[in-house]
Amino acid sequence: MFRILLFGPVSGPLSPPPPPPSRANIPSTDPGNPAPPAPVPSRANIPSTDPGTPLPPPHRKFAILATLVAAASAHGMRGSDDQFSHQVAFKQFMNKHGKVYQTQEEHNTRFETFKKNVREARTLNTALKAKGKDEIHGVTKFFDLERDEFEQMYLGGYYTKDDFPVLETASFETKVDATSGTYNLSDDGLLTTVKDQASCGSCWAFSATETLESAWAKAGNDLVELSPQQIVSCDVGNGDYGCSGGMPSTAFEYVFTAGGLASEADYPYTSTTGVTGDCTSPLPEFTMHAGRTAAWAYAQDACMPGSTECTEDIDAIATALKESGGISIAIDASSFFSYTGGVMTADSCSSNPSSLDHAIQIVGYDADADTPYWIVRNSWAETWGEDGFVFMEMGTNTCGLANIAAIVTSL
Repeated sequence: MFRILLFGPVSGPLSPPPPPPSRANIPSTDPGNPAPPAPVPSRANIPSTDPGTPLPPPHRKFAILATLVAAASAHGMRGSDDQFSHQVAFKQFMNKHGKVYQTQEEHNTRFETFKKNVREARTLNTALKAKGKDEIHGVTKFFDLERDEFEQMYLGGYYTKDDFPVLETASFETKVDATSGTYNLSDDGLLTTVKDQASCGSCWAFSATETLESAWAKAGNDLVELSPQQIVSCDVGNGDYGCSGGMPSTAFEYVFTAGGLASEADYPYTSTTGVTGDCTSPLPEFTMHAGRTAAWAYAQDACMPGSTECTEDIDAIATALKESGGISIAIDASSFFSYTGGVMTADSCSSNPSSLDHAIQIVGYDADADTPYWIVRNSWAETWGEDGFVFMEMGTNTCGLANIAAIVTSL
């Protein structure tokens, strides 16, 4: 028997962080042809690929290395494979992400991998543009990795129908009409900062922790960053395996049984190199407390392994988001390797339950956008995607986001 395994600092009250990024003012794939202003996404401020051109302020995520691919596409193929331009981009990539290679041979190998990934991203962007898609791919911190290395280090999952948690779907008195309007958790002061799981397959613990943070604050308590490390190291014998994967739902069950969760400040994250670590004994005093009635449920009917057609109920998900505060989801994240911005659509990934390999959190939506989307928080740091977030098309079960969408219903 086997089951889905999803890879997935500060104590005291937190001031709400800046809200998730909006789709307005996202840089264009064509530096010389800015799009109309919002609500149509604007791409007017893309940095130049000329290394001598000053970059815009650092909060703009599309820096030179992130836009090499888009700029090359915008200017056609001329000069895009120039060795010097790739060397400049690779050096900036290394500096930005702190990459250090032990030998010249390793450096050369990683450089060749980097160039290959740039070419593949350019090809993907061309295909997406031809389809009229908003999604953009470019240089990410993974671009010195082969795809199988990326999947081994950051993704991974397996499952069985026999061992899949089966619960009732959450029920609420009122239901949100998600065909229009916008919302994100920061509107209600329920959103903490973007985290970084690093080289540990702990996304399941981060997703669960973040949903617990939001649910705890939603219940009238202070917004506090909680400890994913407690879950990673202490949730044993529950079918979860630390840096080797787990599920947000069983992480919830561990926290409910343990009686709560310590803060990030009191039990900081230490599994950055992929070592699960032993559970601290005794545990620090809990900041978040779970009572006997603590429970979780699915935001909509779950699509279990073995199912071939999985659909998305946007009203149910939007209602659960507003009523409970944050939704832990599992998705097929294979296309996250090179995602740098825009709205990811259903044809970029699989919605089949057998393809789920990463856990993240829905934190908002924009149903008024040209392509309505969910705002989803990842745990790969703010340098990835849209300042650490990804926009995923609403209504199409993009990447399987609705298959096992789990919420905390009481604490």
